[in-house]
Amino acid sequence: MKRPRLEPSFELTAGCLCLDFANTLDERLSGCPQDKLQGYRELIAFGQQAGVFTGREARLLEREGTERQAEASSLFRAALGLREMVFRIMTAVARGNAVGAEDLAAFNAALQQAHAGSRVAPVPGQAWRYEEKTNGASRLIGRIVRSAAEVLTSDDIHRVKCCAAGTCSWLFLDRSRSRNRRWCEMRTCGSRSKARTYYQRKTAEGMAARPKRTAKK
Repeated sequence: MKRPRLEPSFELTAGCLCLDFANTLDERLSGCPQDKLQGYRELIAFGQQAGVFTGREARLLEREGTERQAEASSLFRAALGLREMVFRIMTAVARGNAVGAEDLAAFNAALQQAHAGSRVAPVPGQAWRYEEKTNGASRLIGRIVRSAAEVLTSDDIHRVKCCAAGTCSWLFLDRSRSRNRRWCEMRTCGSRSKARTYYQRKTAEGMAARPKRTAKK
C-alpha cells in the first residue's frame, strides 16, 4: 500500500514572515545545518503555511512546478538567495553592525522589483485594497521582501534579535515588554540552556563539596 506523502512542516514563531523564512535553515552555526527548504515543493509548502497561498493555490503551484521544472528551479534558487540576504541583513541589524553595501543594493533592487506594477484600489466604505502584480510562486518572494522592508522601516527594527543559544542562528522579534528575550523559543533553546546551566552549577557544587586530599608526607 502506498504511504501518504508527508507535508513539510515549518515553525513560524519569529513574529514576521521574513524572519520565519530566514529561519528555514536550522542550526546554521553548527557543523550540521539542517535546510528545511529542500526544493520547490517545500518552498510552496512554506508559503501555504505562512498564509501566502491557499491550499488550492499551493496544489496548483506544485503541479505547475512539476510541469515547468526549469522555471521552478530558477525561482527556488532566487528564494534561497533572498533568504541568505535577509539573514545577513537582519543579523547585522540585531547585532548593531553595518549592513553590507552589496546586500543593501541587492535588497533595494528586490524591493523595487517586488513593487513594480503593484497598485492600490479603492473599496467603497472600506480601507483601500493593495493589489500585487506578481502572481504564482513569485508572490511569496515579493511578500518576503515587503515583510523585511516593513521591519526595517518601523520600530520593529529595534526588536530584531538573534537567539542566544550557541549553535542556533534563528532570528525573532522581541515583543516582550522589557525587551529582554534571549531565546528563539523557551521550550527548545531556552530549556536546553537552563538545563546546561543547572548541570554546570551542580557539577561545580559537587566538586567544591569534595574533601580535599592532603599531600602525603
